[in-house]
Amino acid sequence: MRIKETKVYQFDELADEAKEKAREWYRTASSNDFSDFGAENAIEDAKTCFAFVGVRIDRVFYSGFCSQGDGACFEGSWYASDFKPGKLEEHAPEDKELHRIAGAFASLVKELPHASFSVKHRGHYQHSLCTEFDVDLGLEADEEGNTPAVDIDEDDIKQLARDCMDWIYSQLEKEYEWQNADEQVDENIRANEYEFDEEGGRA
Repeated sequence: MRIKETKVYQFDELADEAKEKAREWYRTASSNDFSDFGAENAIEDAKTCFAFVGVRIDRVFYSGFCSQGDGACFEGSWYASDFKPGKLEEHAPEDKELHRIAGAFASLVKELPHASFSVKHRGHYQHSLCTEFDVDLGLEADEEGNTPAVDIDEDDIKQLARDCMDWIYSQLEKEYEWQNADEQVDENIRANEYEFDEEGGRA
């Protein structure tokens, strides 16, 4: 038997090239643990945002962030009667896409005040097209069995819901990119006191 001594280094003791290798190790090691990048916070904020327009999100499905088929969708329901005018813009005053979505819901509610939908996840992927909708326009027929003509149809409502899903994915992606930026990665490596060899490999 023989004893072999190996020098180990804290992150800040590494050369710049070795630091980059250490960052790559950390990102790879944590890439399969989505819970570490703040997904839960992003999803809870999305639930709050879309509750203002009448959408109740029961569950969010997502995958990311660099493969074909990545995306997000949710299961839940929407009722026009739950729309709260102006609340979404007030909650997120700087987000132009949310303002557009809120405006579209406002127009929808004005045209179809009794409309609703429910949505379920379907398929092997998790983007906004992997969904199945049950839409009720809330239109009542007259005595002759005719329903009033409107400018909004079921496809318009489905697309608006998918716009919400795509916004959720964009928020998850932003959070993931922020958490994996050098500054955050370096801080997490320091906090966990990981040690490395001289070249930046995990000791």
